[in-house]
Amino acid sequence: MILNNIEGFSSMHAYIENKVSKYSNDNYRSFGTMFSYMFSEENNVFSEQSDGYRIKKTSYGECKNAIYSLAVTVSHALKDIPSGSRIGLCAANSLRWIQSFWAILMCGYNPVLFNPRLPLSTLEGVIAEHNVAAVISDGAHFSSKTLDLGDLFTENTTEQYSPTAWGEEIIFMSSGTTGNVKLCAYTSENLFYQILNSVSIISACPQIIEHYEGELKLLALLPLYHVFGFLAVYVWFSFFSRTLVFLKDLNPQTVQNTVKKHKVTHFFAVPMVWEGVYKKTVQAIRNKGEKTYNKFQKALKTSASDGFMRKRIIKSAAFTEIREQLFGDSLRFLISGGSAVSQEVLEFFNGIGYCMVNGFGMTEVGITSVETSAKSKVRCGGSIGYPFNHVEYSVSESGELLIRGKAMASTIISSEKCLKTDFNEWFNTHDLIKKQGERYYHQGRKDDLVVCSNGENINPELLEGKLLSDGVNDVCLFSSKGSPVLIASIEKCFSAKRLQEVRDGLIARLKENNLQDEIKKLVLTTDRLIEDGQIKISRKKVAERYERGDFKALDLTDAEGVVTENLTALEREICECFAIVLERPIAEINAEGDLFTDLGGTSLDYFALLDDIKTKYGVDASSLNEEKLFTVKNLCEYIKENS
Repeated sequence: MILNNIEGFSSMHAYIENKVSKYSNDNYRSFGTMFSYMFSEENNVFSEQSDGYRIKKTSYGECKNAIYSLAVTVSHALKDIPSGSRIGLCAANSLRWIQSFWAILMCGYNPVLFNPRLPLSTLEGVIAEHNVAAVISDGAHFSSKTLDLGDLFTENTTEQYSPTAWGEEIIFMSSGTTGNVKLCAYTSENLFYQILNSVSIISACPQIIEHYEGELKLLALLPLYHVFGFLAVYVWFSFFSRTLVFLKDLNPQTVQNTVKKHKVTHFFAVPMVWEGVYKKTVQAIRNKGEKTYNKFQKALKTSASDGFMRKRIIKSAAFTEIREQLFGDSLRFLISGGSAVSQEVLEFFNGIGYCMVNGFGMTEVGITSVETSAKSKVRCGGSIGYPFNHVEYSVSESGELLIRGKAMASTIISSEKCLKTDFNEWFNTHDLIKKQGERYYHQGRKDDLVVCSNGENINPELLEGKLLSDGVNDVCLFSSKGSPVLIASIEKCFSAKRLQEVRDGLIARLKENNLQDEIKKLVLTTDRLIEDGQIKISRKKVAERYERGDFKALDLTDAEGVVTENLTALEREICECFAIVLERPIAEINAEGDLFTDLGGTSLDYFALLDDIKTKYGVDASSLNEEKLFTVKNLCEYIKENS
């Protein structure tokens, strides 16, 4: 297919090589230089967003002009703050986030990318400790000067800003899984090498630049304030003038609908997202009967192994239906990053016909590798590939990954010290890595290892994915007072029998992995393990919450009492409505289960359910956009709000 958005070049490769060559030969690589290259293809579509009915498109030229205008407003609002100061940006992903980010740099300030999901006290600590002079925010108010994001965009000006001095660094906030807030600063030179690293992926894996119907579109799901989202989603692809697709909200149904409606081609996320999709889909297939489930598993195994049957299975009606129920057929490339992803998840997505790979990166070093093999079998092995052209890997004697290269952060700032990076010295990630041939495999964090009574070490990251069973949302394995503890966050159960089944499933998984003698402390809770503001579970924080007694452990010696205690009267009633309409045992219904994808319901079942609810509670949802009313939990919330 001929592409119209590559400046007249014969191929995407030729276009990329030309642009990178010009950027490499430019001796002045400031953020201003990067900005000029990033917004040089003014007619290309920069972003898309749907309001539910129409798709609004913004070109690179329109976005650039909006940034110049916004910079005028920002410069006036911050006129009393010296150039070179740190200015916070605290907002969720949006076109305005991008425009505010560049306006801060254009006015000569250094943006600090706040995680708006973190507690206000944590963000205030960063402001005080690291001299953040002001914050641009989309809602929260801070002790330092706060500019409301919405107000900035209501200012009407025809004036265009003329930059005199650009900001010199971008600062990422890392609270990650360690519990300590660090700031990692990247200069324009560091990002230059991150862009060059993206080109090394393209050389090794042409599929990553594959378009659909002449366009390449990325879903802007990963937070842009996180290094993974900023580099992989924004910088890597916007430098080459591709399109970002913004979400109206983070509801799973919205994500699926947006991918299909906009024909998204690239979707990057953390393992928790992929594992959630995998679990729901497999459960929906299992609900169709054990015979159907076994056939699916056999076909999936064959499809994931690159045999001669792979193409035929992928094109089969059954697998086509699965893809259509998930994200459709526009997706060309999926990346999982942030922590290890299970082999089961990789086999599922690659097996049903998507191309999914595993990658590695962290706030201190940026993104440093990703699997680039065209072979499904290699991708399913869980490799993070091998280091990019402008970064080096080494494995220490203790098995920890060491990294060096000019693409990593120039400065790492914590409350204890400010470390200027020597790009010739090795940075210890403290991530455990196994090397096989040229490829590297992520094995978890060294400080997460759990010591058993027999003196052997258990690596939680390699095991937790294997312990997930039916009815379990998340698990976390850690050490408490010298003994291993496995805590499982489970779905609300509607019968004592179902609660016992969930527990038995976990115990069976422990036995399958020969862990029944090593892990004797099993805690079940309906509390979430992941904290607000995090994109993955922090083992350290889970252990701290457990030691403080923050988790409400379920007492299985009184299973009936647990079930009653953890359900409201309305939830029990709506559960019964689901069970009657679907003609299924009440024990199979849970608060989060989707009527269609989890419980095998049809449109007729749904309308019957709404009619039943209208009769019982006087609430009519039939004329509503019902995309969020497919679970017991969401229907209960709607009834309480409208009855």
